[in-house]
Amino acid sequence: MTDSTSPFAHPTRRTLLRGAAALAAAPLGLAGTAAHAQAGFPSRPITWVVPYPAGGFGDALSRMLAQKLSASLGQPVVIDNRPGAGGQIGANFVKQQPADGHTLFYGDLGPFSMNAGLYPKLSYDTLKDFMPLTRLLVSPTVLLVPTASPYQSFADFVRAAQAGGAGLNYGSYGMGSQPHIWMEMLRGQIKGNLTHVAYKGGAPAVQDLMAGHIDALLDVSPSAIPLVRENKARALAVVGSDKRLPQLPQVPTIAELGMPALNIPGWTGMVVRAGTPEPIANRLHDELVKAVTAPDVVQRYTDLGLIVAPSSRAEFAELIRTETARWGQVIHQVGVKLE
Repeated sequence: MTDSTSPFAHPTRRTLLRGAAALAAAPLGLAGTAAHAQAGFPSRPITWVVPYPAGGFGDALSRMLAQKLSASLGQPVVIDNRPGAGGQIGANFVKQQPADGHTLFYGDLGPFSMNAGLYPKLSYDTLKDFMPLTRLLVSPTVLLVPTASPYQSFADFVRAAQAGGAGLNYGSYGMGSQPHIWMEMLRGQIKGNLTHVAYKGGAPAVQDLMAGHIDALLDVSPSAIPLVRENKARALAVVGSDKRLPQLPQVPTIAELGMPALNIPGWTGMVVRAGTPEPIANRLHDELVKAVTAPDVVQRYTDLGLIVAPSSRAEFAELIRTETARWGQVIHQVGVKLE
């Protein structure tokens, strides 16, 4: 998650051209070494590990990109869903595979940055155990209430949370998920009474929201936009975007509503096991960037409110580093710890 002013927020054509020029200017000896290292890659099918259940947003994006990667690399790219333990099951599996580029690890700010602050005994270190390849997307979220909710605006919701009594409850994708931590940040800022209801994923949380069993849910834009358009939920605020979403022009951003510190987007990206040869990591980076910037991918995910935002390997490593530090502070402040 990056601020709208962050240098990681919007990749530029100049950045991409600069990288291409640097490669063209590399000494012939180095280029020959790189070509030799890549000559046998990939030598077998590639496994794309997703630390979430099949059917969700991350799974759908992974399958679309895996098809393009397979066509480009000339080997099958097989999706392997390994959900559980906040991404630790998937991470530990990838850690145990050979560092040869044939096992990729997809994730978002949860397993790549937030977990370091959530789990005192986290079983991996993102930057020591993995080699960042590229960020893929930046993802706004939307604060939703049921269609039948009495809260017509964000101000209504805040007043109800501050009114005392039983207060309001909100759902999340699970303990320690981005929606959970963000709502706890909101609770602290407004000094309101908000109670967390943890679900095992986004789908059951959305179902209970539509049924009116919970008062609110912070949901990713690809899920939230159709719900609002189909009048299955009401949107009160957009989070993580510097301007209103064109798909929901009537919904203000959280910064417009006077809380710019909460205007934090999500993001997704790819890593590979640490120790993977540099030429192979560079090729995987280039192939992933080509896949995520394909016109059909850009159109599909832009229509869902997302920003296609690949980065260099170094930029992605710095993003993980800064986000880990930022979320470590936030998680300490809200007092959430998981075992």
